Amino acid sequence: MNSITVAEKLWFEETMLGATLNFWSHEQPEGVLFRVGISFKSLEECSRQLQGNSTMWAIKDGSLTIYGDREELTLTFTTVEGQYLECALSLYGEELKVFKYAINAFAARNKTYLN
Repeated sequence: MNSITVAEKLWFEETMLGATLNFWSHEQPEGVLFRVGISFKSLEECSRQLQGNSTMWAIKDGSLTIYGDREELTLTFTTVEGQYLECALSLYGEELKVFKYAINAFAARNKTYLN
């Protein structure tokens, strides 16, 4: 399986059902690893949203929200079980380009698997 590093604390891992977006946050004293599984269908929906002038997309369980525009995106990670934690990360420049590329690349894998 492939992985794509977007930023120092943010990376994707390919899965059989799509991809997992990992974010290591140092906002808590011991750090927190957020792992958000994203299905092919959700990757395709997110990819379409990212092509517009503005983006507002959230995964159904609420563990990841993405909003912003062509210049900057903010990713907000929240826990869905246990103690509520929320951490945000803004992407711009090269990191934003890599993030959009990764979403599109993993969304396109579904079409490859289906053929």
